[in-house]
Amino acid sequence: MTTTTLDTLAIARKLKAAGFSDDQAEAVTGVIREVRESDLSALVTNSTLKAELSDAKYDILKWVLSAIGFQTIVVMGAIITLTKGLR
Repeated sequence: MTTTTLDTLAIARKLKAAGFSDDQAEAVTGVIREVRESDLSALVTNSTLKAELSDAKYDILKWVLSAIGFQTIVVMGAIITLTKGLR
């Protein structure tokens, strides 16, 4: 990864030339520096997001199929019970 320097003095001068006060130019330059130096490792990558979505889809499908299976057993039990009651 290539690291380039950030010329905060040049940024502040450009902001002042555009009408920013000294305090405003320094604040904006400070924010730009902080963002530039921030740790971006916590950001989610596309592959991580796809893996998480895949896991979530699997969990939802597993839950739905389990619910369908349970409902089928309950309905079959009710049918068998009702059939025995009619005899």
